[in-house]
Amino acid sequence: MQLKIIIFLLGCAAGIETKAQQKKFTIGLGYQRTWMVDKQASPLKYQTSEKTVLLSYDHTGTSGVFSAQVNGALGSFFPTGFRGRQMYDPGYNDNGTPRKDSFYIPGTLYNARIKISYLRQTTNGYNIIGKEKLYSHNYFGASLNNQLFYSDNIVRTGWINAASINGEYLHTAILNTKHFFSLKISIPLFGQNSRLPYHNTISSSSGESNVKTFFKQGSSFAWLANFQNIQLDAGYEYSINSRICMGIRYFGQWLHYTREKPINIIQNNIGITASLK
Repeated sequence: MQLKIIIFLLGCAAGIETKAQQKKFTIGLGYQRTWMVDKQASPLKYQTSEKTVLLSYDHTGTSGVFSAQVNGALGSFFPTGFRGRQMYDPGYNDNGTPRKDSFYIPGTLYNARIKISYLRQTTNGYNIIGKEKLYSHNYFGASLNNQLFYSDNIVRTGWINAASINGEYLHTAILNTKHFFSLKISIPLFGQNSRLPYHNTISSSSGESNVKTFFKQGSSFAWLANFQNIQLDAGYEYSINSRICMGIRYFGQWLHYTREKPINIIQNNIGITASLK
């Protein structure tokens, strides 16, 4: 009898540990729109239509949440209203007739983001809605965030690498163990941003590589006075079983940085996700 009781207690403890500690791997695919005004390169407003991919890992413990996330995006990049711009090569042919050569000016925006965060649970709640049980938690913490924007158009619009330390807030809710809702807000406290210098070109007198020159010449300290970047991440997941979830996820951000000339970026992303616990 005593042996059965011990086995039962060990089983309960194992169950509690399983609930308390949860690891989750997520992959997602989505669609993103980006609007950008980079006055260092052009007065025109540029926009994109991008395909995105998401990979993330989350570990939820009894007192906090650790997350690591990688995002990538790729899409066409052009000024609003001038998608089909052409460049003409004026002059004359060998026989003296006017030259009519022209070609389209394509552009692509490459965007990548890496974030590592840890948030500590501060409060939790429990409610009953009808016959459904709702558990909610609030977390506060910090994150390391690095995002890169790079375009291959002829005027080098939007070249920026923003690395920052952010304050974060996370709210989660679980309804009847099947439905999971989350909302996260992130705001940078300070960081180091890299942009092209005032002449908007890469030039090294010592023969250093373009990448090294970009970060050496264009990096500077950024903080709330000259760099604002509000990020919003919201999601819903439905548990198909104890290990597999399917969901939908929204990400949006507004970025403003003043050096050398102001750059403003707005992004909206919507995607579907699959998670394995």
